[in-house]
Amino acid sequence: MFMKQKKLKGVALLVLLAVGTALYLAACKKEIVTPINNIGQDDYPGYTDEAKAVAGKVMKFRRQLDDKEQVARSGLCMPIDSVVWNVEALFNAEFASPERKYLETVKQELEIFVDINANNEAPFGEVADLYDEITAEVRQAYANDGINDEKSLKAVVVDKGEIRGNQVKLKVYVVSGKMETCNGIKNPVPGPFGPDDCWYYGEYGGTCADPSIFGDAAEIIEDTINYYYGGAMVPQTGFRKLNYGMFMTSLEGGEYLDENGEPYLYHYDVNGNPPLYLNGDWLNYYYTRELEVLLHLLPADLMNMGALPEIPAFVEVDIVGMMGYVGNGSYYYHRNYIIYGSKVLIPSHDLPTLRDLLN
Repeated sequence: MFMKQKKLKGVALLVLLAVGTALYLAACKKEIVTPINNIGQDDYPGYTDEAKAVAGKVMKFRRQLDDKEQVARSGLCMPIDSVVWNVEALFNAEFASPERKYLETVKQELEIFVDINANNEAPFGEVADLYDEITAEVRQAYANDGINDEKSLKAVVVDKGEIRGNQVKLKVYVVSGKMETCNGIKNPVPGPFGPDDCWYYGEYGGTCADPSIFGDAAEIIEDTINYYYGGAMVPQTGFRKLNYGMFMTSLEGGEYLDENGEPYLYHYDVNGNPPLYLNGDWLNYYYTRELEVLLHLLPADLMNMGALPEIPAFVEVDIVGMMGYVGNGSYYYHRNYIIYGSKVLIPSHDLPTLRDLLN
């Protein structure tokens, strides 16, 4: 469902922005560092106690991996929730660049298994092997994502799946992409699409004028949202942004209705004469409504369910234009796969050195 590549053709995306969606979030399945809003009063104003705690945990896990044989001999076992948190946070600290602007992104899904004991803990030797295995698998996926120029890794999400006997299945979502190289700050506008933009709703239908062009309206809306809202410029020199505690949720398109009873997202009965070719006005219409769902309605509901802290962080959306069954009916619709995560700013020297996954 997730292995798709995007190409922005025909969309003049307006240019970089320092959109800081001050965001914070952790999956209810994962170990959460409680937010602390105090500002550190030292040489790094803005370095919060919460961020220091996250950096300390990341570096502790890195030191354990560096001394893995000794740590394994000590008999250390790690609860599976801590394994997920540590592996994901360290991997993103070592290899991901979430603060960049991405013109297009590619999502890939991997499955990896880890052995656990009767207490749902993994011996540290297994944890170290898991980190090496995830690094190798993500490296291969990243190398084969189809992006050749200005390539960068945006995020890696590790989710705990079902337990099978003495093993836990981990789902690993890899988000990579082509980054923007222009230096400048580009602000989003209410309507980024113009009168010359026209795309088929989905199913890789191309433009209104040329169905053979790779892409569709779902992808164009997706790439525009991710470009403006999926990253945030680091406001202080010497700091890096770290996303952690991430998780993914999905929508079929008909979950949220406006005051007129119309779905916020693209969602039409196949017999309801839907607009299959979206011109600039339609693209702006669904772009705006997607933002309302992704940045406000869905986070509010997840928060009420206890799944999010007070400030959820939007990381990425994958929008797939589909035609098929939803519930008891057949629909043309935009299915959404949304990644949220916690975000902190940390001085670079308090994190592992950022590395190129391919070198």
